[in-house]
Amino acid sequence: MQNRYAGDVGDFGKLGLLRVLAKSGLKVGINWYLTEDEDHNNDGKHIAYLTNPMYDACDPELRGKLGYMVYGEQRSVQTMEKMNLIPGCVYFNLVVPSSVKERPAWHQQALLQLSRADMVFLDPDNGLEVKSTSPANPKSIKYVFHPEIIDYYAAGHSVIFYNHRSHEPDEKYLSRFSSLLAHEQLAGATLLGLRFSRGSTRDYIFVLRPEHTDAIRCGMENILRSSWAEHFGRLVF
Repeated sequence: MQNRYAGDVGDFGKLGLLRVLAKSGLKVGINWYLTEDEDHNNDGKHIAYLTNPMYDACDPELRGKLGYMVYGEQRSVQTMEKMNLIPGCVYFNLVVPSSVKERPAWHQQALLQLSRADMVFLDPDNGLEVKSTSPANPKSIKYVFHPEIIDYYAAGHSVIFYNHRSHEPDEKYLSRFSSLLAHEQLAGATLLGLRFSRGSTRDYIFVLRPEHTDAIRCGMENILRSSWAEHFGRLVF
C-alpha cells in the first residue's frame, strides 16, 4: 500500500468488503504493508468510481467518506484510519523496512499491534511472495511472506491478503495460493478467494481458521448477493 493509492477504487472495494465482513461480529485488523510513494506511474488515479452511477448502490456512506478525503487532497492511510470506516478496527501503519534484518522486528510489532483482531487484512503492493523476489531484494517490501501469514494464523487470526492478478494462466496463478496449505502450521485452514475486477484485477485470498470460517463465508456470500455482486466474483482453487 502507498498513500497515493488511498481512496482509489481498490480501496473502495477492499474497505467495502471488510465493512461487510465486520458485520459478522469478528474484529478486523489491517496491516497496510505501507511503502513510500513512488512517482514513476499514474497508479492511484482510479477515482472515477466516486461519480460513476454503477457504484451508487454499493456503499454510499463509504464512497462519500472516501470522496471527501480524495477531493480534500488528504489521501493517506492515516486519514482513512481516523474516519472510522470500519468500526472497532485496529491498524498497523509503520512503513515496511527495506532491510531484511529489520523486517522481523517490524513484523513482530505488527503482530502485537493487531493481536486483538479476529481477522487480519494484509495489504502489500503486489501480494504473496514470488520466487523471483527474495527477502533480500529491495522489491520484497511489496510482498507478504509465507512465514508472516503463518505467524498471524498461529496467533489465532484468520488472514485475508491482497494479491495483484498476474498474466499467468489461472490454474498456474491460483496454484501459488493453494500451496500455502502445504505448510504444516496451516493444517485445517480453509482457503477461499474473491476477485474485484475494477480498475485492475485485484484478488483477495482468505486463509481461515475453523472457528471463523462459517461467519466469514457467510459475509462473502452476502457480498455476492448484494449490490457489490457486479464487481466481485468468486475464486475457485
